[in-house]
Amino acid sequence: AAGGMKPAPGRRRLPVLPVLLLLFLPSLPLGAAGSKDAVIPLQDGHNFQYRESRRFCYTNTRAPRWNDVWTRTQIRVTSSRMIRVTQVDSEEELEKFSLWNVVFSFLRGKLNDTSIDVDLYSNKTCLKVELLEPGTTYSVVLLRRFDPKLFLVFFLGLLLFFCGDTLSRSQIFYYSAGISVGLLASLLVLVYMMSKVMPKKSPVYFLLVGGWSFSLYLLQLIFKNLQEICKSYWQYLLGYLLSVGLLSFAVCYRYGPLENERSINLLSWALQLLGLLLIYSGIQIHPIALGLVLVAVCTKNLDYPLQWAFAAYR
Repeated sequence: AAGGMKPAPGRRRLPVLPVLLLLFLPSLPLGAAGSKDAVIPLQDGHNFQYRESRRFCYTNTRAPRWNDVWTRTQIRVTSSRMIRVTQVDSEEELEKFSLWNVVFSFLRGKLNDTSIDVDLYSNKTCLKVELLEPGTTYSVVLLRRFDPKLFLVFFLGLLLFFCGDTLSRSQIFYYSAGISVGLLASLLVLVYMMSKVMPKKSPVYFLLVGGWSFSLYLLQLIFKNLQEICKSYWQYLLGYLLSVGLLSFAVCYRYGPLENERSINLLSWALQLLGLLLIYSGIQIHPIALGLVLVAVCTKNLDYPLQWAFAAYR
């Protein structure tokens, strides 16, 4: 017929997406349920070296101690060539297929040096190392060390909480914070613009419309490779910082520092709340972190009960 051949009655077309998944699943680089590879237990300070794809698990049998407040436990994977590392929370998940594991595995990309943070309160952390090229040698080691970043986060939290009133009235803080927010917001705007330009049927489009999660992943990827970016693209980076920084400064200058007392109070409370969150995040031991948050709140507001007691005494 002129309109083309029509499907025979009773015959239905197979859905495209399930068929593609069935064709794609057997070639996925995640361990199948029938895999017989032994899971290698990781130990503190022990360096494992292999030349083939392996699965590793770390079982946390050590209770957190008070001196672990700024201690970071990491699984470090280094390789002579590019590899792919997939992290899960248990041995059972190594055997199960998970679409999200596939997505995040490809999002992490091909790496030759990566670190996986281990929560002090997690029972087990597992990972799978996949070779992308033959003859690749890699090593896996569990490290437990003092992390200065945690201390800096804790110190920044103290600074914001106890100096929030002063910072909310400072013009230097107003302009510096405005420029910093402008630099970070411009990256989110860039991701949004890319999601509008990309074709609707492109696989990258579904990643871009992921919104905040994918944007945060891009920020993490940029900061992780910041040194390499500065070396290779320092001209573009400098131009970006100058243009966006000047534009952010112009916007802040246009509206000027906060003058309304209620707006200043809102900013002060927001800084103090952010400071409490940073104090809690900078301490690895949850009871100690909660106790320090309560001590900080009581210390900052101690003058009010003293004033009330003195007024009642008089």
